[in-house]
Amino acid sequence: MEKDNLSQIRVIGAGPAGLIFALLNARKTFQIILHEKEPEDFFTQQSRALALSPSSIEILSVIGISPDQDSSFVPIKTIHTSQKNSFGRVLIEDDNKELGYVIRYKNLIKLLLDKAKNNKYIKIIFESEVFSINDQQDFFTDGKNKIYKYDFLLFSDGIGKLLSNTFEFETDPNMDGLVALVTEIRTELNHQHCAFERFTVNGPIALLPLENQNLSKLVWTGKKDYIMQMLNCDKQTFATLFVDHFGERLGKLTHIEEKSAYPLSHQFIRQPYQKNIVVSGNAAHSMHPVAGQGLNLTIRDLKVLSSLLYKNNYQISEALLKQYSDQRKREVLSLMKISSHLVKGFSNQIVGANLLRGSAMLFLDNSFFVKKMFREKFSYGKN
Repeated sequence: MEKDNLSQIRVIGAGPAGLIFALLNARKTFQIILHEKEPEDFFTQQSRALALSPSSIEILSVIGISPDQDSSFVPIKTIHTSQKNSFGRVLIEDDNKELGYVIRYKNLIKLLLDKAKNNKYIKIIFESEVFSINDQQDFFTDGKNKIYKYDFLLFSDGIGKLLSNTFEFETDPNMDGLVALVTEIRTELNHQHCAFERFTVNGPIALLPLENQNLSKLVWTGKKDYIMQMLNCDKQTFATLFVDHFGERLGKLTHIEEKSAYPLSHQFIRQPYQKNIVVSGNAAHSMHPVAGQGLNLTIRDLKVLSSLLYKNNYQISEALLKQYSDQRKREVLSLMKISSHLVKGFSNQIVGANLLRGSAMLFLDNSFFVKKMFREKFSYGKN
């Protein structure tokens, strides 16, 4: 199967993944049309924090979005990793550049939407939910029974039941039943642009620095029963539990925003393409947030796919899509394994495990080259 140069690309989902793909590929020879099931103002209400690695920042700069031009990007200058009830910690810094940035979802979306709306080769249709796909005749229908033809279709949002018989997912059953609690906290001490990862018996705690020096995004993951207890407890009890598990590196909590929780998944599509359809983003792979790689992995996916499309003059062939899949599979599997091993490894309580983990962190903290290797892995996905 090989299609001539594309005349129309359609993208399902106008979140960060869909918009980044459109902006990377907007060309005068064809139009990119994004279909988004939500209304436009839905995105302006999403205040969750996104962690962006240096590789993501470099790719965003290609489409004209940079921390140098927008103050909504909060730099990460230090990453502090430790475990409860044990010696040893790992401190990662880089005197030459930031380790990454944090930006609120709504702020990133605004930057991307502004760019897309000013590009005459990009069109966004909001409140356009796909209800069925005919992948043999290359069209899909929306909730109003309107038919849309496509030459190339990118799923940047979940496929749901639309193509459940076409794509096979591989999951990690050992990661089932995990839930993430999310909230924002204010602390006595300034975060000083430090991101924290604290491993505990009940699951890892991650803190991302936000725009106010006393404000951080908290993501606490663990088994459902434990996380739901914390979700439903009062703020004073939660503050006490937090300090007991995290310590007083940032002092006591002075304020806790409303808490929410969502189930975690750890899965990927074995083959993310079929004919002239590609599945990307959270639709193609989702993993535990312990390593903060979800969106960054997606952005690197989109950069590789866009480069291949451009080099092949936007001619879709099975060879091209297989090349894309083969190039990305190794990194996806590698990061998923690392995330899984981190969660399971730090929750293992066999005799001597704490001592072994503490010794490993002490070694890592004092090894410049090993630390650099880890930094490059999580920043650029290098193997």
